[in-house]
Amino acid sequence: MADGRPVSASLEVDTMTPYLWFLFLLLSTATLFDGFDSGMLSFAAPESRRTLDIDRSEWGLVNSVIRLGVMASFVFLLYADRFGRRNLMLVTVVGFAIFNGLTAFVTDKYQFVACQMFSRLFLTAEYSLAVIMAGEEFPARYRGRAIAILTSLATVGVMVMAKGVQPFVLLTEGAESNWLHGLGTGIVSWVQGAVGLTQDGENWRALYILGFFPLVLIVFLRVAMRETRRFSATQELEEGLPVRARLGFRELLRQAAIPWQKKYRRRTAIVTLLWNSVHIVTGPSVVYYVIFAREDLGLSPHTVGDIVFYGYFGGTAGHFVAAWAIERLGRKRTCSSFYVLAAISIAMLYQHTTLAGQYFWMISTVFSFGAANTATHVYASELFPTPIRATGYAWTTNLTGRITEVVTPAIIGVLIYFVGISWSISVVAIGPILGAVLVMKYAPETRGLTLEQIQEELDREGELRADTDGKF
Repeated sequence: MADGRPVSASLEVDTMTPYLWFLFLLLSTATLFDGFDSGMLSFAAPESRRTLDIDRSEWGLVNSVIRLGVMASFVFLLYADRFGRRNLMLVTVVGFAIFNGLTAFVTDKYQFVACQMFSRLFLTAEYSLAVIMAGEEFPARYRGRAIAILTSLATVGVMVMAKGVQPFVLLTEGAESNWLHGLGTGIVSWVQGAVGLTQDGENWRALYILGFFPLVLIVFLRVAMRETRRFSATQELEEGLPVRARLGFRELLRQAAIPWQKKYRRRTAIVTLLWNSVHIVTGPSVVYYVIFAREDLGLSPHTVGDIVFYGYFGGTAGHFVAAWAIERLGRKRTCSSFYVLAAISIAMLYQHTTLAGQYFWMISTVFSFGAANTATHVYASELFPTPIRATGYAWTTNLTGRITEVVTPAIIGVLIYFVGISWSISVVAIGPILGAVLVMKYAPETRGLTLEQIQEELDREGELRADTDGKF
């Protein structure tokens, strides 16, 4: 049912049931590992670059290619509107576990890029499905808060990597080993020996192998997950046709094009532009921060870990402030305000080189972007009807909304030779400010509305706009 017909109001629940609490626990693992994996790639960058012979300019290009996996997750979400959210969620966690584990055994930069690209493909699809499922299952009055807390756990994932894992694994030369370091390096060395690879003893490999094991447990837990009520209802209304009978390539292409039809084009373009205005700065800043802190500022891995941990610990509050603000003040004001604060904060992070400045501006940056991203995720999950929600989310959040995230790191890799990392990041910090203008001018306000009410409002506005001027 891709024409946006309303789903029965009986699908809207009023309270949090025991299953919804259980579902939230399961979905939280997806966002938690998103931050964990991002932190892993960033913290291990100096060591992995040295081992695989990747210089600074190449590191930007390497990350741009890896992030193509984020855009490729678009295809997975198309099938989520056909096969269902639950089935695709199970596939994504298995795929991520396999390719992230294989990263520990790569022998050159090309293998590294391939493994990490597929890891990001599966992990991004998993994250997106978690947000979509939360939006479809949780009551309207809790929907914004549920998505806000889910996205906040990506921040927690970075914190776990920063303080709980990498300081004990990425040991400096001459440092004494510990049980976590010994476990990770021991497993890597054993597998390398078993398959005939050189046992190089590189610590960064242990990070990737240690991240593999928690995912095994998650696979078993996800089996208990149900399909969302709204998706199940739309399938029942598909005139009794079996799902597999509607999965031809031509039908898939038709389905994929729906978010760009006149009825949905405006909302698709709005969310796409919002994400690009954010990713133009968050993409390169995440890629280069550890390199900037360790190589330009001369900070130790332990100190950098502390900055990121305490920065993200304090910054986590941004998600919870956003959870409160989007329900009290509305999506528009919350999103636009934090976009502006985020732009200022990240520019200052790369300009203030004192240790105190790094702590302060890291907290401010994570706080601001946490709140801004939360509000944007809420928009992306609310503005499309259930039959095309995953498809619309895929276009706006995983494909067209990621163009700047893919392109900018490679551009920054070239710019740093002329103006350095600090000014390269500061220049692209204008992106979120442009996003704030877009929010206030074009984004709708959806506070307090059910998903079905949102569709009715947007459809009515679209009809009025078409009648008055026929423009976008």
